[in-house]
Amino acid sequence: MARKDIVEHEPSYLMHQMPYSETSQIVRIFSQNYGRVDLIAKGSKRPKSKFRSFLQPFLPLQLSWSGKSQLKTLRQAEIHGQYLARIQGKHLLSAYYLNELILSFLRMEDPYQNLFALYASALHGFSESNPIEPILRQFEILMLAEIGYAINFETEALSQKPIEADLDYVFIAEQGFVSKRNHNSSPFVVKGQVIQAINQGNFSDQETLVCAKKILRWSIQYHLDGKELKSKKVFKAIERQDGSK
Repeated sequence: MARKDIVEHEPSYLMHQMPYSETSQIVRIFSQNYGRVDLIAKGSKRPKSKFRSFLQPFLPLQLSWSGKSQLKTLRQAEIHGQYLARIQGKHLLSAYYLNELILSFLRMEDPYQNLFALYASALHGFSESNPIEPILRQFEILMLAEIGYAINFETEALSQKPIEADLDYVFIAEQGFVSKRNHNSSPFVVKGQVIQAINQGNFSDQETLVCAKKILRWSIQYHLDGKELKSKKVFKAIERQDGSK
């Protein structure tokens, strides 16, 4: 997409913010038509700043900015669309996890309109306290596809044979699914019918959810090249606490 000097009323969400000076901040946003953009919010730390009440995570915003360099200047901010109920608990942590994925993987100023729509839908689901795992898995699958790391849930990696429901497979992050007959040493085996269910977005079965989580976790970790997300560390701590109760 061609870069513009002035952008008006762009649907956006705040991903992260950091100090820029005594009175200003850099805000990192995810926008509908421009993807990831970094903006200077001048004076936003002042008590009477026109931006102060709007620059919060998970609010549906319309932002206007200008500038030719990679770091733009925020000109206007306002609430746009449905105001969501407060996201709380594990749903809030899951929302921050999506923000980390966006900041870690999406290229600057590339549009990801399908992912933006799914992100907005995910926040709505979190605000309604909908089941977390299906929301996360759907987002992870689409995100990997959007950035060029799509997982092929339809055919075997080595032979390109269609995945068969009654066969067993092994997932290799850099390749995909291969027949268990060729990798007998792997401790994690996925049923073909489970792979098909993931491909169809059907997470109604608990086994499908568990396998999908492992597959997506391995794939994302592989592409992070050793980096660990902060929200994942918190997830693990919570899981350890829950397990000790």
